Amino acid sequence: MTREAVRWGGAAAALLGLGAASFALAAIATATPEAHVLQYLDALADDDLVAAARLAGLPSDAPLPLGDDGEPSIVRIIERIDSAGGTARVLAEYGTEQDAVTAVFTLEPGPAHLGIVPVWQFARPPVTTATVGVDQHDRVRVNGVLAQTPEAGEAVSLAVFVPSLVTARVVEPHVQAAPVSRRVDGSTATTIELEAETTALLQRVVALEVEQFLLDCTEQRVLLPTGCPFGRTVTERVVDLPLWQLVAGPDLEIVPGHAPGRWSVIGEAELRLTAQVQRLRDGRLSDLDETVTANLSGEVVLTPDGPELTIYPPPD
Repeated sequence: MTREAVRWGGAAAALLGLGAASFALAAIATATPEAHVLQYLDALADDDLVAAARLAGLPSDAPLPLGDDGEPSIVRIIERIDSAGGTARVLAEYGTEQDAVTAVFTLEPGPAHLGIVPVWQFARPPVTTATVGVDQHDRVRVNGVLAQTPEAGEAVSLAVFVPSLVTARVVEPHVQAAPVSRRVDGSTATTIELEAETTALLQRVVALEVEQFLLDCTEQRVLLPTGCPFGRTVTERVVDLPLWQLVAGPDLEIVPGHAPGRWSVIGEAELRLTAQVQRLRDGRLSDLDETVTANLSGEVVLTPDGPELTIYPPPD
């Protein structure tokens, strides 16, 4: 045998050895239901959602479900249960020490790899839905993805890989909600409803608008400014034009309104009224100088262009 032939034979042997090793690795990786589940969970833990979708059996053009918002420290197979029909159930624990869940996956045999290596696949993609909403708002961020609900106070359903941690929150300039997390295991419905509250920015914006409204009212040199939540009646004759001054407030509170997405504004302010009056009985002049309380009520709605404030006119 020539040296060249020996070299070729050695190379062929090496290639055959590599092929055998690859075959063995493929067999180890795909020949059991447990291995398939573990590959899927590892992809989910690594935030490799493309690989997770492929292993889940989703179509290549399907939108990716939400992944895991946490950092799982527990990824392990607990048990495999075979059925007489040829399927297998795999119980796996996944999550952290605080939120780990046991998820049950059903797998079935798939087409053999290269016609030889057994392949298992999920009988149904391990994907569920999480329903998320905000009591007073129409936008929520779920695992970093901004979701729009049909209307304020309603909910939106989002596809989620099982067993992901789902975290919903609202962090916007004018409204916020404390984050809420749930780990989905696919066995029960996952529903998250957030409680929105106004931010300090919205409170300042509304206070400035109300203050400007009151200042505009003080420009009316009359005892009963039109459309304004304050005024004064006197029985004497007013000699000069009344003068109004805003001296305190407005002190406001913004609370959930009568309908989702609408916030009620209530509060008060103090105004000073000065004028000179003449007593009708004897014509005596005197100075009127007193404090009048303005009782405020209105509504603020968050629109795409920002807060929209309406101040209600005083009751008749």
